[in-house]
Amino acid sequence: MEVEKIDYPVDDLVRAEKLQLLYHQSYPAIFVSLLSCALLSVILWQVQKKEILIIWIFILACTALVRSMLFMLSNRMKPKGEDILAWEMPYLVTLLLSSITWGIGAVFIMPIDSQLYQVVIYCFLMGLSGGAISVYSANRTMTLATVACLLLPMTGWFLLQGGQLSVGLAIGAIMFYLSAIRAGKVLSHTLDKSFMLSHELIEAKEAAEELALKDELSGLNNRRAFYEKGKIFSEYCQRNGELLSVIIMDLDHFKKINDKFGHAAGDATIRQVGRVLQQVIRKSDLCARIGGEEFGIIMMTSVADGAAQFAEKLRQMISGMPITFNDEQFAVSASFGVAVGSFDLDTLMRRADAAMYQAKETGRNRVICDRYIDEEMKGKRYAKRQLSLIS
Repeated sequence: MEVEKIDYPVDDLVRAEKLQLLYHQSYPAIFVSLLSCALLSVILWQVQKKEILIIWIFILACTALVRSMLFMLSNRMKPKGEDILAWEMPYLVTLLLSSITWGIGAVFIMPIDSQLYQVVIYCFLMGLSGGAISVYSANRTMTLATVACLLLPMTGWFLLQGGQLSVGLAIGAIMFYLSAIRAGKVLSHTLDKSFMLSHELIEAKEAAEELALKDELSGLNNRRAFYEKGKIFSEYCQRNGELLSVIIMDLDHFKKINDKFGHAAGDATIRQVGRVLQQVIRKSDLCARIGGEEFGIIMMTSVADGAAQFAEKLRQMISGMPITFNDEQFAVSASFGVAVGSFDLDTLMRRADAAMYQAKETGRNRVICDRYIDEEMKGKRYAKRQLSLIS
């Protein structure tokens, strides 16, 4: 009934959320890149060889297609939690391919004899770099790698060419990159703190909710959790015609333990019984301390006697278990009441409680089972078998 929760490191969850944010917000950047490519190609069409421009456009279009396919596949599969981290490397590779195509391609499509068009191309690269800082700011490494791929090839070319204008543009680009490093650090750190705080708040809320449903002394669920979760069990079994078993267990002569050895000895007894229950209860079952020395167990069973057999096994374990307190040992036993059926939780609790009191009245340290099973459910099973035979 309960889904096992997997606890991931907070750092990995933050990385996953940042990557998910990148997938959501950077898809339009593909079309911005293609639109910038088209506009720059129109500007250079009359001053550069058309074959060079066509090759550059084709390569850039291929990288855009690959990135689009990655985004569509991610949107269709919708990875959650840490699973999305497997998509980090494909995202980075396709991003760098697109950025390198722009950065190195800009050097090849640049008219050698026209500083005007060189400045125009550089302005496009600076604009794309600024966009990269805003779009990929969730991941500082990706931001800096993208800006470096866009600017460094042409910046290096300018430095090699010499000249006042070329060196000035290169220095400007270097200053821009240094400011991008600073801006990327601030933005990434701010996002990290925001995501980290969000997860810490979620964890604190879950811890508070878990604490509110836990009995501190026994380490088991408390009465509130028993009824809240138990109703889910009951409704599920009623909908699906399954048997639900409720076991009420009450420690025998518990007041005498408190009177003879003190309340601390009583607490030690509750703790030790709680540990035993935690060891034998299945993950699919529900166990709680529902009163001072009273415990409840809810389990789905395929046969009516399954819960009774389990209760008998538990009775033998408890009766054969010595309690040690302050170098003294004493024995403890428990009386069990078991109810099985497809009823609501309150009905099963009343039946199990009545059976437990009968166990108390007839000598204690025994299991009494209320064997009544819902006749309506029996009828449903009989009709189902008959239908199977007819077909």
